Amino acid sequence: MTLDPFYLIIDHAEWLPRLTLMGVKLVQLRIKDRTERDIRTQISYARKFCHANNIQLIVNDYWDHAIDLGCDFVHLGQSDLATADVNALRRHGVRIGVSTHDEEELERALSYLPDYIALGPIWPTVLKEMKFAPQGLGRLKSWKNRIGSVPLVAIGGLTPARACLALASGADSACVVTDILNNSDPQGRTKEWISATAPWRDAPELCCEFLPDYIDAQVLPSPNHGARSRSISTLVMHYTGMPTAESALELLCSPLAQVSAHYVVEEDGKILQLVPEERRAWHAGVSYWLGETDLNASSIGIEIAHPGHRNARPFPARQIESVIKLSTDICRRRNISRQRVLAHSDIAPKRKIDPGEFFPWDVLAQAGVGSYIEATPPDDNQSLSIGAQGSDVRRLQQNLAQFGYRLEITGIYDEDTRVTVSAFQRHFRPARVDGQADASTCEVLSRLLERQEVSCHP
Repeated sequence: MTLDPFYLIIDHAEWLPRLTLMGVKLVQLRIKDRTERDIRTQISYARKFCHANNIQLIVNDYWDHAIDLGCDFVHLGQSDLATADVNALRRHGVRIGVSTHDEEELERALSYLPDYIALGPIWPTVLKEMKFAPQGLGRLKSWKNRIGSVPLVAIGGLTPARACLALASGADSACVVTDILNNSDPQGRTKEWISATAPWRDAPELCCEFLPDYIDAQVLPSPNHGARSRSISTLVMHYTGMPTAESALELLCSPLAQVSAHYVVEEDGKILQLVPEERRAWHAGVSYWLGETDLNASSIGIEIAHPGHRNARPFPARQIESVIKLSTDICRRRNISRQRVLAHSDIAPKRKIDPGEFFPWDVLAQAGVGSYIEATPPDDNQSLSIGAQGSDVRRLQQNLAQFGYRLEITGIYDEDTRVTVSAFQRHFRPARVDGQADASTCEVLSRLLERQEVSCHP
């Protein structure tokens, strides 16, 4: 059987007409602290409403009322298994979902041949006090490997973005209670959940597991990708610019964000592959290099987990070691030259500054990844800057354009020139990024151009 990727839990049947008619297909009625009469009334109403609107209703706990009132699906907690008549449920054709929190509970649940397994809490939850610590995404993947074709439901602390990450990690359905019921706009939040989970419902081919292109990568499928229109020629480095790797992954796996990358390298060196290399990931945005626009069409993107310029700390050595190994493998397999290993700030200098002047391009170059030349110290005596005009400015602009940047050759040191020089410095002369073309900056640019000519004409 299959479950809709969006699993809504409500605490009263009155929520049904308010929330479900926007496209909800799976809902659990979880009633607490009500009279028997009220419980039966709500279950009866919910069954009729859901049947009329093609919604799968799941009744929490009250298995006997579910049988009596003609419902076909119940959810049982571990304590309910001791008192529920599972044989009676099966005789009446009622399917069963079971909550689990640890290995012992999973083994017990599987012995009942459930129609789905729920695991939680994945994140901290405010719904009820739990004696179990948050399970984390790793447990989701492990649980799914254990239960195989049995649907897996993730519950606890989910938001639309976290739901996408849970689904990418192996869950078949993502469960929500308070994020919608306690929201100031429950209907609006419900629509957001439906949109966030849409690829897993409507385009599962975009979300399915795939074999990693890099042998040491773990696959975490993002739905955010499309077909390529050109062959692969470029490798682009990014930093995530977010507080944690998990927060970045939430963004990269959410269809609401419309961004992705082929790889994410976490601070401990762990490598995740989100998009197959043959597919177009959405990491570069509006971009340009050496006459080529739309670098998404021809590039592979690596996102490196780092908070960015808000906390410009050094990248951990083990993380850079993984970046080097991954990049070396990609460049070898895809025949990407050292000159085509670029920063996001190189291809989009007006918009982006990552992976930053504190990224160790020199260390990568020493390992054979990318092009880099040691520069002389910044020169305080003479430099070109905003307002300068003439042949020296024109020559600088010509060299930057020849190197790869998009820059109009005007002979006037304008804001576009300053931004482009800053991007060049950020990658190739990081000792000082000020947008002023001093002798050190111009020398490095000339030497890199000479190297570029040699590589093009051996």
